[in-house]
Amino acid sequence: MLSFRHRHRPETDIDLTPLMDVIFILLIFFIVASAFAVRGLDIDLPAARSSHALSGRVVEVRLNKDGSFLCDGVPVERGFLRFRLQDIVRSFRQSPGQLVLKADPEAPVEALVYVVDEVRMLGGEKLMVATSNPEDREGSR
Repeated sequence: MLSFRHRHRPETDIDLTPLMDVIFILLIFFIVASAFAVRGLDIDLPAARSSHALSGRVVEVRLNKDGSFLCDGVPVERGFLRFRLQDIVRSFRQSPGQLVLKADPEAPVEALVYVVDEVRMLGGEKLMVATSNPEDREGSR
């Protein structure tokens, strides 16, 4: 009689390495994407009839109701604001730009004066105060 040998076939395993690679890449993507999310508070800008749109490089300093500061969306403590403004003023000497102060109408006046004074003492030539158009405000109410 013929005897057939039974071949021992190894069980096939599913390789999860490519799946883990894809999950890892997606995880990195979402971490990086969340870092670029705009952080900030909704500020109700004061109205002015003589406002105009800005062009070119703009660096934004926000002054919130509680007197806290944000430079381009990044929170900055008052003690470090001078150093951040100094870096901004230096960068404007190499490539001109505009420093825009967006202050909440309920922000402390003392904090507003502090920012203006610091920019002037650091040699900043232009500091623009952002406003909203009063007609736009009336239309949205």
